[in-house]
Amino acid sequence: MRGRRFKTQADIDRYIAQGYGQGEGVTYKPWLRVQDVPSNGRSRKVLGIKTGRQHHLLSDLEFGYLLVLEFSEQVIDIREAFPIFPTEHAREISVQLGIQYPRFPGTNLLYVMSTDFLVTLQASDGSRRLAARTVKYESAFQQSNDLKRTVEKLELEKAIHSAQGIEDWKLVTETTIGSTLMANLIWLRKGKSVERHLLHSTVQLQFMDAVEYHARPGRALQSVIRAAASSTHIPFADGTMLFKHLVLQKVIRFDITDHELSLTGPSPAFTYHRYLISAAGSLKAA
Repeated sequence: MRGRRFKTQADIDRYIAQGYGQGEGVTYKPWLRVQDVPSNGRSRKVLGIKTGRQHHLLSDLEFGYLLVLEFSEQVIDIREAFPIFPTEHAREISVQLGIQYPRFPGTNLLYVMSTDFLVTLQASDGSRRLAARTVKYESAFQQSNDLKRTVEKLELEKAIHSAQGIEDWKLVTETTIGSTLMANLIWLRKGKSVERHLLHSTVQLQFMDAVEYHARPGRALQSVIRAAASSTHIPFADGTMLFKHLVLQKVIRFDITDHELSLTGPSPAFTYHRYLISAAGSLKAA
């Protein structure tokens, strides 16, 4: 599918009419898609666990942060490439800040900025709020001719969100996430969906009880999983996928920021939450 052009206001109006940058959950259409933005090969489409739709991600860092958001128990919706339209109020804010409003390259058309992630958070009391997250590599903040303009646009983005009632705006870098957390979430995400026979609550309870029985400090993770799989009468490969699945469902918990997981590495200290098994077991199989 070809990328879209942004050269006239008619282009912008047409994309708005087509629903880009609108909707929630599975109905949301990101303002920018991977085919709309020049890529060095690191962009990708990823089926979301929470949204049930394809997420358009423009870098490895955006992919890593998507995994963080999906793992968070507070996050209930994730909208990437959320547009900030150059409304009159937005332009007034830029004037107040003394920041020139960005324009599409080679045109006088005011640029449609976008926030990398607009996130819906739900508190334990059920109340919801929006949070904005901008994702950038730290290299973007090294001294260069572009640095001042980069900072200006971030200030403008934050101020526009604040004027719209979204006070929770944060900048996310690779240091914010951490290489250990990102590597672990990438490894665990392969368990986002499992075969139907592994979704039965009896299988999951038996496997989790076996993990609890066999887990010992310093014992290799693959040894724990192999023993638990054998006790549950499933293959080791199924046991590995089920382990990842139960961690993603928060049934088995541990500090995933402590050290990078590997099958040959030591097993972390687990805690177990049996009451979540019924919810995890009700998920659809792949």
